[in-house]
Amino acid sequence: MTEERPCLVCGNDRFTQLFISKDHLFSGETFAIRKCDACGFAFTADPPAEGEIGRYYLSEDYISHSDKKQNLTEYFYHLARNFMLRRKHRLVSEVTRKDSGTLLDIGSGTGYFASFMQMKGWKVTGIELNEQARNYSVTGLGITAVPPSEIINIPDKSTDCITFWHVIEHLYDPGMWMNEVRRILKDDGSCIIALPNLNSADAGWFGDKWAALDVPRHLWHFSPDTLIRFIEKCGFKCAKTRSLPLDIFYISALSYKNRGGRLSLVRGILTGSFLTAMSLFRKNSASSLIYVLSKQGS
Repeated sequence: MTEERPCLVCGNDRFTQLFISKDHLFSGETFAIRKCDACGFAFTADPPAEGEIGRYYLSEDYISHSDKKQNLTEYFYHLARNFMLRRKHRLVSEVTRKDSGTLLDIGSGTGYFASFMQMKGWKVTGIELNEQARNYSVTGLGITAVPPSEIINIPDKSTDCITFWHVIEHLYDPGMWMNEVRRILKDDGSCIIALPNLNSADAGWFGDKWAALDVPRHLWHFSPDTLIRFIEKCGFKCAKTRSLPLDIFYISALSYKNRGGRLSLVRGILTGSFLTAMSLFRKNSASSLIYVLSKQGS
């Protein structure tokens, strides 16, 4: 056990080490994953300072900031992305009960989701830290994308839907961001958060090689219980959860790559199929989950 800053979820200050995980994408450095003794929330211990983390995203293999299709894994990722764009659009329309409206996509990356929603009639703004990805989305796809500092200029209660697609685990101060979301979101609006599930079948299968740990870029490692406790602390309630059905195949392939060996994509598809079948008998055990939030009291 070691003393750290208080737990993001419950405020406890006692933790136990889960394991050591390696940055397989960029640096080869190792980082400890620690877990709160009180609530079970896990986090990456001693990550780089916020001003230094940018270099850990510079790898050409960091796929959310890339449009490469140079190997089978990247090609599979892009096929899955195109499929999920349609599912995400349907989800936004379902939870907001609107065919068009105002949408803020936090962590918009290269802008494909924002662009798709814009084509469907939504007024979209993207927020993206990475300048290269942000510029591509503006010049290449024609969306409005701004750096994170601009969030303070978005008017109160002005937005129908706010999305975090695999983003909140990257944020150094997610509580601050959720406070801004609560300010900006209309009283009848919806916030959608998608992120990896530490209690998933594949997390248990791969352990410290689980690709969705993605240290040190992923600072926080939520389970359904700890995510719901966190958002309730921030003034939200969870209306529903959904799985991201294709994530397990991509994550499993990368996890086998982390282990070393050949045929990681084939092995990932086979293992993903097996673990998907297992997860049918265990609630909220999908590789990644979507949480649909509304304001408390609304």
